[in-house]
Amino acid sequence: MKKYPLEIVAPVMFAFVFMFTLIYARFEPHIEDVDMNYVIEHVGRQGYVLVDVRPEEVYEGASPMPGVPGGHIPGAVSFPLEDLKVAAASAALAKAGVVKSSTVILYCNTGTAAGKFADALVRHFNFSPSMLKNYRGSMRDWSSHEGNALLPEDHESGF
Repeated sequence: MKKYPLEIVAPVMFAFVFMFTLIYARFEPHIEDVDMNYVIEHVGRQGYVLVDVRPEEVYEGASPMPGVPGGHIPGAVSFPLEDLKVAAASAALAKAGVVKSSTVILYCNTGTAAGKFADALVRHFNFSPSMLKNYRGSMRDWSSHEGNALLPEDHESGF
């Protein structure tokens, strides 16, 4: 077997890994990030569902951490990220209106958990990435704009 010097092998290996990474990234599911204006424009419209992926008690009004109010964006349904791990998750998603034929807008406190939720929908429930939107900034962004409503009205402010 012929041995090649490291000066030849290293650049070839680097090129191979680089090309593989580019190809893999091309086929990796892409979830579109959206902003507050997108949420305002689409919430409540037919064919769209807004999902709060935080724990139920936060959706109901408990502040999850300092600086983030409890409660939810009007029109949102609650489906905590943890609930995706239960055996009956598919039926529960459908019951909540989180279906493959609708555009699903996800939010949490900052957008991180919503991204994990979207990834789980693609990988474990066969949702199309093109039908999923991640509200980046999520509740931190929403609550930073005066005039944006939160329900219930007696939610904890987080301050």
